[in-house]
Amino acid sequence: MIVSKNYLGGKKMKSIILAELYKLLKRKNFIVLAVLSLWSLIYGFGAFLHWDFVKFGAKLDLVTFTTTMWTFLLILTIPLLLILYTSSSILGGEIQGGQILLEVNRVASKKTLIISKYIVVILSILFLYILNGLSSIISYIFFLSKTEFGYTRFWELHSTNVQSIIISLVNLGFVLLLASIAFYLSLHLSAIVAAFASLGIYFLCQLLSYMAIISKFIPGYFFTVPNYHFTVGLALFHLLTYGLICMLLLGATIRVFEKKSL
Repeated sequence: MIVSKNYLGGKKMKSIILAELYKLLKRKNFIVLAVLSLWSLIYGFGAFLHWDFVKFGAKLDLVTFTTTMWTFLLILTIPLLLILYTSSSILGGEIQGGQILLEVNRVASKKTLIISKYIVVILSILFLYILNGLSSIISYIFFLSKTEFGYTRFWELHSTNVQSIIISLVNLGFVLLLASIAFYLSLHLSAIVAAFASLGIYFLCQLLSYMAIISKFIPGYFFTVPNYHFTVGLALFHLLTYGLICMLLLGATIRVFEKKSL
């Protein structure tokens, strides 16, 4: 009987996730984000054609270029804000619009609904990360490797590549943390206000990172500090911290939503 309930619950969650993904693909802000994630193609093409505004401080290998493009995209702030708005609107937008009532009536558990929506938040960010990575790889192979900024033997790895990959994954974790904050805040605020509030937390972390004594332990250290000190231990500390905070935020979101009168 328990196995049967778990199976049915799993099928219900899967159907909710698929429905949420379908709605997500129709959102204009997510479509804009997907297009912006392809910006490395324009950047590489610009380097290939020697456009004046495309500048590189040094010669880049494939891994460094790929991981750097994701960071540069988010540093522009607007893409990061759009990610946070997408994350908050998945829950908060539907609460504000009243659609959440229909969804609650179709599921046996509010917890299942929240977890499903949170999984969609994670999947959406992972999709953008992978899309940006693939476009960067294509851009490097077909454009940048044929310029003075890239290597013709693009398949060769360099000593700093492992560090670049680890830092990229840690920074991805930081973005997921900010998205989790926006997701939680959307229970109390409108989707756009929750997104700006989460962006404010990002700026606060950026401000605190200037304090040398505590900067290494501030969330987003590898994202906001240009001359960070890298150790595998410190990277793991940040990654585990982000994961823990995300789980706590998810638990808090579930508790508040279960008590919320819709």
